[in-house]
Amino acid sequence: MKKRIALALLASATSAAVSAADTRSQGMGNVGVASADYLSSVLINPALINRHSDETDDFGLILPSANVFVRDEQELRDHIDTFQDSFDELSDLLELAESGGNVTVEQLDKARSQLSSDLAMLNGGINIEANLALALASPSRIGGFALYANTDIDANANLFISGDDVNVIANAQTPEELEELNSRLQVVGAAISEIGFAYANQFTVSDKQVYWSITPKFQQVDSFNYVSKVNDFDEDDFDANDYTKTENNFNFDIGLATELTERVTVGFVAKNLIENDYDSVSSQGITPSYKVGPEFIAGISYNGDIVTLAADVDLTAPQHSSLAEESQFARLGLELNAFDWVQIRAGYRHDFNGDKEDSYSVGFGFSPFGVVRLDLMAQTSGENDIGAGLQLSFTL
Repeated sequence: MKKRIALALLASATSAAVSAADTRSQGMGNVGVASADYLSSVLINPALINRHSDETDDFGLILPSANVFVRDEQELRDHIDTFQDSFDELSDLLELAESGGNVTVEQLDKARSQLSSDLAMLNGGINIEANLALALASPSRIGGFALYANTDIDANANLFISGDDVNVIANAQTPEELEELNSRLQVVGAAISEIGFAYANQFTVSDKQVYWSITPKFQQVDSFNYVSKVNDFDEDDFDANDYTKTENNFNFDIGLATELTERVTVGFVAKNLIENDYDSVSSQGITPSYKVGPEFIAGISYNGDIVTLAADVDLTAPQHSSLAEESQFARLGLELNAFDWVQIRAGYRHDFNGDKEDSYSVGFGFSPFGVVRLDLMAQTSGENDIGAGLQLSFTL
């Protein structure tokens, strides 16, 4: 059983959201609305395509950006493994006793006690977020543009524990009676894949350049929902396609940015301005929904030759999943740049609603000759919460 649960989590993670796809921004605490460079801005606030470029920038390519985050605050994965081992042990003893084998009352009592204890340890959930993106951008004072493809993944494993299962464990005399356990495992998630075209330009107001962008995009939402009694899960009967629903829509984003001073930029982005609701497939009477709707984020940054400081704040707290509380974040980021060859980054993120723990990130960039850049990042908010990312990009 241990192997089967692990495969279910993996299947959901690779078939089912990280709000900024760019690894550089993730290393800075997920900021970027006012601080992203022209290439990474494609994935965050395309209004910056023309703002954070210079006369030597003609073309850029991200190939690819990949980030993964895993949260298991209550060590649910380990507790599931332990429970499955105990379940198999008691089931084997009951089968042996039923066939007339030499099984003592003490052995059965010990196995029942262990399984009940391990059942009580099952709590919390596992969350997997991941992102994969490709992008192409070309800045121009007469109108910059970008093409991108992006997939955001949000997958969760949740447990629903039945209070009657303690009695089932205590009274089961055969493996079939033990199978009557009613605690359930749910693997639920969504993958939002989009292909977009961003156009960016600028106009002047009171001697200030105002940069703007509009990004029409095609979205595919694959929602996933699988519910099974924990002891009934069987990888041979598990087909992700049977529990996935695919729907398509068009949407669009807009972005704005302007310079308060030569070094200070403010930005604003509105994403997914058309709200769409998606119902997953039903599984054992549970039908979660997923919403893609408006998100508004504001940011400010100081962009020096050596130091970049940035702060972003969510102006709204959208609830994407009907099974999860909404989050609203404030983010801080720092980057130190050494001769445009090496960058060291750090970031911090806080949830206003308090549902998610504060997270801390670090990042590293290596960009020799200003042509090839490798970005790495790591993030954590606790012992069982870790993320990592890698991005390779090229500029000409």
